[in-house]
Amino acid sequence: MKNSVFEQMARKYDTEERIELAKVIVKEVRAELRNSKSKSLIDYGSGTGLIGLELSDLVDSVLLVDSSKQMVEVAKEKISHKGMTNAKVICSDFTKETPKLKSDIVLMSLVLLHIP
Repeated sequence: MKNSVFEQMARKYDTEERIELAKVIVKEVRAELRNSKSKSLIDYGSGTGLIGLELSDLVDSVLLVDSSKQMVEVAKEKISHKGMTNAKVICSDFTKETPKLKSDIVLMSLVLLHIP
């Protein structure tokens, strides 16, 4: 999958509009997960972690997965800056061989529109 656009815009991805949209999505997902006994969450196509990181308090572990190296770097910086210990990030392109991942919850938000 070609990521040149996302590589270029990663540092500027978290615009006010995207942050506001993420808040709406997080609110809806949070309501669904509030009473969940799930322990792990994968945010596939996580970008900079706008959604997955905001749900980290509901689970024991969050794994952010994105195919853009620059988006992954921004997400890693957020995790480090916030001192989060239950969040990790990997760079993986679903069109190539991907690692075997297991989780109680897999979240994909605004991802499918980028898949050819």
